[in-house]
Amino acid sequence: MKARFLASALLWSALGNALHAQADTLATCAAIADNALRLDCYDALAASADSAAEPPPPGITAPGGLADSPLTEETVEPLDLAEEELLMGMRLAEETTLSGNAWVITPHHRNYLLPVTYNDTLNREDWAALQPKDAMDWVEAKFQISLKTIAWENILGAGSNLWVAYTQRNWWQLYNDSSPFRETNYQPEVFLTFTNNWRFWGFTNTVVGAGFKHESNGQGGDLSRSWNRVMAMAAFERRRMALNVRTWYRLPESSGDDDNPDMERYMGYGDIAGIWKWREHEFGVRLRNNLRSQNRGAVELEWTFPINRRFKGYIQYFNGYGESLIDYDQSNNRIGFGVSMTDVL
Repeated sequence: MKARFLASALLWSALGNALHAQADTLATCAAIADNALRLDCYDALAASADSAAEPPPPGITAPGGLADSPLTEETVEPLDLAEEELLMGMRLAEETTLSGNAWVITPHHRNYLLPVTYNDTLNREDWAALQPKDAMDWVEAKFQISLKTIAWENILGAGSNLWVAYTQRNWWQLYNDSSPFRETNYQPEVFLTFTNNWRFWGFTNTVVGAGFKHESNGQGGDLSRSWNRVMAMAAFERRRMALNVRTWYRLPESSGDDDNPDMERYMGYGDIAGIWKWREHEFGVRLRNNLRSQNRGAVELEWTFPINRRFKGYIQYFNGYGESLIDYDQSNNRIGFGVSMTDVL
């Protein structure tokens, strides 16, 4: 304790001496009568202050031995997204730059077309209510359109942006006689993001955010499905790998208006998605669980690979609950093949 007090006293004494010396120097300059000479004195004082403030060159230890400290490197050195291969951070920076172009709407989630998907667990009951005269096929098409744009840039200061987004997913009985759309899910949302460079355990937290999402299938009666959520998210990156963590809270509805009161029992309260990019290939996994004794969840696996400059081959596998709103309480086992127009990273 005495040693700590002595060190503190010495530090404050040194700081006081430095301030006193600085005051003496300023007083010396102020006492010079000649204007030109007084200005030269102030210029020399400013130059010496700038020189003293410059960080030591590489390999030279700063006073206190902190120049090579990992903490100093983490908190002082600027973040170079390209050098560290933080691909999600680079994408967010590019999206923000493009947001001022009135002709540009940026991708949100993945945009894809799977002309062929196979599901070995069909929800025939709901299909019969929708199309009582046609049998449901095991093979169908699936596609997703997802877009976003900045509504208000730097709304709460630099690096904070308010976004609006829209995502639509369709399950299409393309090979059925009448080729009807079996299910369509609509997801408008608004969310606020903050760019960040907090680092720990080798990962960089490049963005955090919060927002509101509505999701419904546009049906009526017994086939109607919808819910509203407030959501929070954080993205962590490390060398061509990203981890996105989301949590949500479902906004309560009156019992008379709630089409699916047990939604949380199947969809849970959040999910975790991991993406890894290797050369021109992208591998993804998304996990969701209800964290209940009656355990229900889902896993989605993705792989994209190059075809040409515009499109990538895309394979998607889903197993579990909640692939679509109409099937939120049905366990599906589906694999699909097609193309992706936009990658995540």
